[in-house]
Parts: sequence; structure tokens; C-alpha cells
Amino acid sequence: MATVDELKILIKAETKDLKKGLDNVNRSLKKTSKEADKAGQRMKTAFRSAKIGLAATAAAGGLLTKKIAEVGAGFEDLKTSLDVVFGGKAGGAAAFERIIEFAQTTPFQIEDVTRSFISLKASGVEPTQDMMNTFANAASVAIDSLGAFDSMVRLVQKSAAGGLGIEELEQLDQRGIPATKILSDALGKTRLELGTFGQTAQGSAKMVELLIQGLKDLFPDAMDAKMENLSTFR
Repeated sequence: MATVDELKILIKAETKDLKKGLDNVNRSLKKTSKEADKAGQRMKTAFRSAKIGLAATAAAGGLLTKKIAEVGAGFEDLKTSLDVVFGGKAGGAAAFERIIEFAQTTPFQIEDVTRSFISLKASGVEPTQDMMNTFANAASVAIDSLGAFDSMVRLVQKSAAGGLGIEELEQLDQRGIPATKILSDALGKTRLELGTFGQTAQGSAKMVELLIQGLKDLFPDAMDAKMENLSTFR
């Protein structure tokens, strides 16, 4: 039979082993708890990111919808103006068909072409296919194609108002279209003389006529080459 001292030693040993086992269990529990906390935190972060992403997507969708609505409203305004200057819905529709046909063979946007048609017609000038094609051919070699195209439209508008100054010609010169040289050669006049000549309705009309013919001779098929270059982007 074990003595009292032996029993005490045995109990201490068993207690020590039990304490050690409990310590191990506690450490495991703490570790598990920490892992659970980390996992929970990761889930919270993921959900928070998802909420932010959804909010951003919703916001982007809202902005896109707003942008589309703005573009649609702007185009409706252009269509209304087109109807007005071309004498009604039938005239506006016919003009729009011409605009679509023209835009399909040039790098210009339908909105830009529509504005040009409206500007010319409102000034009393019929935007013929021949005129628009000539402007597009010349603009295709310019440094700023759309800027050059708009400048030619404004030049015709100014001439229709009864006066054409050297400033309008210089806008084309600066974009790489030699408008001043074309008219100087055709009329045999200096730069300053052109400015004076264009101040009358008859003189400005003659200048536009000669400029269009000069552009046609100088850039007969320039648009075809430009559209070939753009073909890979269509």
C-alpha cells in the first residue's frame, strides 16, 4: 500500500499533467479564437469592399445614364433646329438623310455635320453635297481636321452676311490650307487687297466661289486616303 507521501507525489504529478493539458487546450482555444477573429475581420473587409464596389458601380451606372440622357437631349435640340431651318419636319428629315450619307464617308461625327448644315442653312447658304465634300477633302489634310472644316463653314457664313475679311482666310492658312494663296493666285491680288475685295457682298461671293474651286483642284481625293487610314479603327 502506498504511503501518504507517495500519494502526495502521485497527486502532484497527475495535477501537473492535468494543468499542462489544460494549458495546451487554452492555447489552442486562444489560437482558434484569434483565427476566427481574423477570418471575421477578413469577411467584414470583403463585405465592405463589395458594398463600396456596388455603390461605385451604381454611381457609374447613374452617371452613364445621365450622360446618355444629356446626349439624347442635345441631339433632340439639333434635330429641332434642323427642322426649323429646313422648313419643317419633312425638310429636316430630308436634310438629315443627307447628313447621314455624308457622315458615313467622312471622319466627322453626325452631330458636327448637323451643326454645319444648320449654320449654313440659317445663313441662307444651301449646304450642297459638292460643297461639303470639297470642305471635307481639304480638311482631311489639315492639322486640325474638324477645326478646318468648321473654319470653312464660318467663312461661307461670313461671306453670306456680305463681308469676308483676311482673318477668315488666315484661320485656314494656320491649319495648313493655303486659302490666301489660292485666292491671291486666282484674283491676282495681294493679301491686303483681298481684305478690301471681300468687304462687298459681290466680292466675298466671288472669293468663296474661287476658293471652293481652288480647294477642289488642290485636294480632289484627299478624303479617300484619310478614310483608308481610319479604316482600322472602324
